Amino acid sequence: MTALTGHDVRRAFDAATRSLEKHRDAINSLNVFPVPDGDTGTNMLLTMRSAMERCPPADGATAGEVAGNLADGAFWGARGNSGVILSQFFKGFAQAIEGSQVCAADCLARAFNQATDAAYSAVGQPVEGTMLTVIRSLSQAVQDRLDGDGDVDPRSLWQTAFDAAREALALTPSQLPVLQEAGVVDAGGMGMVVILGGALCELAGQDQGQVDAAVAEGFVNPDTAHRIAAAQSYLDDSMETRWGYCTQFIIQGQGLDTDRIRREFTQISDSAVVVGNDDNVRVHIHVLDPGPALSYGTTIGQLSQIDIQNMSQQNLDFAGQRATSPATSSEAPALAVVAVAPGDGLAYLFREAGCAAVVSGGQTMNPSVTELVAAIDAVGAGDTIILPNNKNVVATAELAAATNPQLHVVPSHTVPQGVTALLAFNPGDDLEANLKSMSAALSQVVSIEVTQAVRASTVGGLAVSAGQHIGLIDGALAVAGDTPEIALRSALAHTELSPDKVVTLYLGPEDRWAEAKEVAQGLEELYPGIQVDLIYGGQPHYSYFASVE
Repeated sequence: MTALTGHDVRRAFDAATRSLEKHRDAINSLNVFPVPDGDTGTNMLLTMRSAMERCPPADGATAGEVAGNLADGAFWGARGNSGVILSQFFKGFAQAIEGSQVCAADCLARAFNQATDAAYSAVGQPVEGTMLTVIRSLSQAVQDRLDGDGDVDPRSLWQTAFDAAREALALTPSQLPVLQEAGVVDAGGMGMVVILGGALCELAGQDQGQVDAAVAEGFVNPDTAHRIAAAQSYLDDSMETRWGYCTQFIIQGQGLDTDRIRREFTQISDSAVVVGNDDNVRVHIHVLDPGPALSYGTTIGQLSQIDIQNMSQQNLDFAGQRATSPATSSEAPALAVVAVAPGDGLAYLFREAGCAAVVSGGQTMNPSVTELVAAIDAVGAGDTIILPNNKNVVATAELAAATNPQLHVVPSHTVPQGVTALLAFNPGDDLEANLKSMSAALSQVVSIEVTQAVRASTVGGLAVSAGQHIGLIDGALAVAGDTPEIALRSALAHTELSPDKVVTLYLGPEDRWAEAKEVAQGLEELYPGIQVDLIYGGQPHYSYFASVE
């Protein structure tokens, strides 16, 4: 029996991420109750991407090292309930094989068991019939198989895990009344099946047929029309409910007591998922008033990555759109937008704002024509508008458009330009009207980018030292400073700020939320009435993107 090496573990979860990306929309379509709360498939995919970003290919990396990197990346990139629980699955998995060169059968069983314990411990009030049940069922099946046959290959155990997860997923509607009422299986559970299946097929050298079949089972039903009607009826009935706010943030401090913090938030919220360690605790709760939760958090540490969503409004919007969503209609859109974006936060922003697809790319990671065309083909729209969002990607996008008269480029050179152009998109208008309005929007925003100089240089009379933080305004080097915030403030000062302006700061992957808030407060003091918004972008290499409109 061949144990799993670090390379095996990495390529397994890399394949799982690709599988999750393929089936993301199918998983999202299961979110028909009570509010989308950030689509489950998208949340799990963003969490997996973050996990893989912290786990670059490395010759000689042990299984324990790979698992540890996956867990670290998943924690920092976790999104929504499903993403946070998935991050804890990786945490338990990593703890079980920490220090191990390879992962043999008994090690894999232990990893799944500890992953289950960690996932359950993250939730203040665990509910059966969810992805937790799927995780517990697969770990129990693996342990039973190992107890009955100690001489078993870890790849065979992975097959056992996948089969058990698939069976547990099919039972979720009978375990959770709200699933039965909506007529669906659990979306998070489906995500776990896809992750396990994608990994299994890679390890076993098989095609993805098992995964495709498992996903199809979630929708194949003799009474499909009844299921769709039941789901829509559930949404209609839920529209009068006051859902409150989906509130997420990270508490950073010293000597944090995760269990105590979880108990506190369980008492003041309807749903609480709290995970972390002595230094960083991630909180995801549903509350009618986020104020007390944020206030409590500030008493024990500093807050970052704050994200608050109005679930009542989400429910109204989602219910109204459901009848025409891809999950209930096989018709391809007549007109769609595809954007290029660096960072998980920006990708999420573009999808939420109406993009049919987002291609990962930007500075130092320009997508190819093939990647752009593949994303556009997957959307299948009659006409597609591309937002390159980087001056180095514009030419590639135009080359892709030259291959197909149904592709059209709005030449956004920066992310802020792309956001502004997307907000000008109106799916009710025709192609020409949208191209005109979106292109006109590009000139309505001033774009600022703050990064670090990789070498000493003098541009336009401005001398810059290697490692110094620099600010670019509409692509031109304008300022330099010793910190990202000094460069940001200086760049903003070069724009025409006034009380009626709107400034948006997109934060990079490093945690600079406190510093960004100081910049925002300074602008509000200088220009009473100015609107300053802080958004997590996650873009690599750039501490900040900023827009002034």
